[in-house]
Amino acid sequence: MIISQSQKKFSNKILRWHKQHGRYDLPWQKNKDPYFVWVSEIMLQQTQVSTVIPFYIKFIDRFQNIKHLAEASEDEVMSHWSGLGFYSRARNLHKTARIIAEQYSCKFPDTFESLIQLPGIGRSTAGAILSFCFKKKFAILDGNVKRVLTRFFGIQESISLAKTEKDLWDLSEQLLPDGDIDIYTQGIMDFGATLCTPKNPQCHFCPMNQTCIAKQNNLTETIPVKNKTKTKEDQSTEFYIYECNKQILLVKNRIGVWSGLWIPPQKNYLRKKNNLIKQGERQCVFSHYRLKYKYFLIKITNKSDLMVDGLWFDWKEIPELGLPAPIKSLLISLTN
Repeated sequence: MIISQSQKKFSNKILRWHKQHGRYDLPWQKNKDPYFVWVSEIMLQQTQVSTVIPFYIKFIDRFQNIKHLAEASEDEVMSHWSGLGFYSRARNLHKTARIIAEQYSCKFPDTFESLIQLPGIGRSTAGAILSFCFKKKFAILDGNVKRVLTRFFGIQESISLAKTEKDLWDLSEQLLPDGDIDIYTQGIMDFGATLCTPKNPQCHFCPMNQTCIAKQNNLTETIPVKNKTKTKEDQSTEFYIYECNKQILLVKNRIGVWSGLWIPPQKNYLRKKNNLIKQGERQCVFSHYRLKYKYFLIKITNKSDLMVDGLWFDWKEIPELGLPAPIKSLLISLTN
């Protein structure tokens, strides 16, 4: 797509808007070290800023640099990520920290070609790191930017289509200013997050409302176009919480969205539910399905009765373990 002369003023308007209305108090803005920017960008994927902030502060307080993160165990990393969801992000974060420590002596690479090879770093995240930390002229295309561009240019094709993605990248790169690339990158993100919002965008305050195609054609509520959300499928499972001498048995999950996290066994290893203390049902919702599960709290007198590849933990250790948030909530409720 070729942009018009009036549309070329887009970046200057974003820069002026950000100077007056941008966000300047986010915790990861205090230091432009690539490590802090990288961690924040990974956490912000599919997650709102307000949710990320307390997790980011806790994570950085424990893992203050690449070296600290690389030397940490997977269990500790997952523990500090627990509750933020999309746990593959944490696993890739840990893998990348170790690669940077081993191959780059803990110094963050500063080329697009090097960044894009690291686990969990895609084109947009690489662009954010390069523009924020090294002031290099690279575009980003997160959810906020997609929304701003599709509305401004009146793109009515689904943003899930490969062609739309390609067009948006092309536009994003054409609009980049020659200077202040770090300010512009933050500006367009803030613009989408606070003004050009998914619902009820504040078009009357928008400095581009006279040239925004969606605004001029009353399409702001229908753009960006997304594929229809599929009905969430129901899945079910059971968790067996074995207690012995004030300790419970947990196993390391190796598959699915909770891979790398501790969970109670999903199989009953006893012939009978002897000494069943409590049972119940709960559910949790993921992006594509709803998990309904039954739980059974079973007291046993001898740990050797269970031939399971797991570890025993004190109840008081539960809050600090790398557990899925729904499971952690369940176990904490059982201690009360």
